Amino acid sequence: MKHSKAIWIIAAVLVAAIAAGLLWLPRGFHNTIVDVRSQKYSHAMMMDELATLTRLYPEALSMQIADTTLEGRALPLVTFGNPATQHHVMIQSTMHAREYMASQMTMALLEQYAWAYANDREIDGHNIRELFNDVCFTILPMVNPDGASISQMGIDGVNTPEGRRWLAEMIDSGYNPEQIKSNARGVDINRNFSNGFGYDPDGRAARNFDFYPGESPLSEVESQLMMRVARMHDYDCFLNYHTSGNLIYYGCGNAADSVNAAARAMSELISRHTGYEGFGPESAPPNGSWADEVEVLFLRPSATIELGTRNPVPISEFAPLYKRHTPVWADLAHTIATSSLFGQ
Repeated sequence: MKHSKAIWIIAAVLVAAIAAGLLWLPRGFHNTIVDVRSQKYSHAMMMDELATLTRLYPEALSMQIADTTLEGRALPLVTFGNPATQHHVMIQSTMHAREYMASQMTMALLEQYAWAYANDREIDGHNIRELFNDVCFTILPMVNPDGASISQMGIDGVNTPEGRRWLAEMIDSGYNPEQIKSNARGVDINRNFSNGFGYDPDGRAARNFDFYPGESPLSEVESQLMMRVARMHDYDCFLNYHTSGNLIYYGCGNAADSVNAAARAMSELISRHTGYEGFGPESAPPNGSWADEVEVLFLRPSATIELGTRNPVPISEFAPLYKRHTPVWADLAHTIATSSLFGQ
């Protein structure tokens, strides 16, 4: 009887733990603020979480509203680590609307690292407080919240009459709003930069769900903000989170050989933890993308991580992806702080 009662108690504890999300992630991961269970990770959720995280971890994190989209959504800019250091990394996520798991991943990693910083803990064998006194990450956790809201909510995710009219026309033409990559103006932000602008063979001639570069480079609020942030520091490298494919793009067809070599080293570092295959400059002719822009303009390496197997990435894939990617930030920061691997 006592044995049976003990089994029931254990079962009840397990059910409660599952309900609370405590068993969702592998042991040793600390995520209690960022929602890592919902399929649709919204801009509103992210903003609430950022407010909580910056309140809980003021030594590690700061956040400012860097701009506002045409649909009226805040574009937050997050700083993690010591802003006075000489070593900086710029991270951006969810340029493409349907790829919002990139923001969910970035936010979960941010919470894990902020907790480790505050509690003097290690990740991948590195003391995070010590490491991020030498390195600072500047993060745009959701570049395209207007588009992400369309992908998640369809026409209910649009705030302006003009945006609703355009989206209704696209839906009437057979387009699925869940698969949108562009912003609410129908511009693909990852084609809105100068290097190779308008040369994408898949490019569209007018606003669309993907591949329309806009009327001119940097025509969009989102791309303008990214360029302002890119000029804030002399970054060691640029890290970009997209979905899907479980692979890494690095380098650019018209970047300097030294930049492409550094980008390859960056890709190999990421691959050590993720197992992802890297695709280099030969697969990246200039087409107006962000990675093309920074590698040529700033002569710094860039790597683009593509998470998951399809878009939008199923939430069932999150936990194993998160486990693979958690050590990457620590290894990247350690490498930047202690070596000249990326050409610094």
